[in-house]
Amino acid sequence: MKIGKGAVVYFGAELRGSWNLIIDKGTIIGDNAILDARRGGIVIGKNVNIGSEVHLWTDQHDYNDPYFRATKSKVGPIIIGDRAWIGPRVTILHNVHIGEGAVIAAGAVVTKDVEPFTVVGGIPAKKIAERNHNLMYEFDGKTRTMFY
Repeated sequence: MKIGKGAVVYFGAELRGSWNLIIDKGTIIGDNAILDARRGGIVIGKNVNIGSEVHLWTDQHDYNDPYFRATKSKVGPIIIGDRAWIGPRVTILHNVHIGEGAVIAAGAVVTKDVEPFTVVGGIPAKKIAERNHNLMYEFDGKTRTMFY
């Protein structure tokens, strides 16, 4: 596994297939998240905030396969761009690219690519808003509360 400086993985997270997992600097992985990189690989950019109980699945069983295997059409990488925000209890399936600065609303199920700086939500996830493009924050691995 490759993990960048200041990245944080919180309690109870499951990192499956660590040889196929890249977590860049300043990224936060929430409590009880499951990152299953075994088959397709997962690449997570810089300063990404992944909420609690998020599930990333790089393969799924093919219900039409007589042996219930994860066939080639049901396997692929998940790539998450810099400063994306993945809300709690989101599920992201194989062959999905989450663009830079994108936001995935809590509880969404993402089955298709999400454009940069797009806010999506629902099952299946659909565009609901656009995010500010001028993002400058950087996470450094230290816990603190910000007030303005």
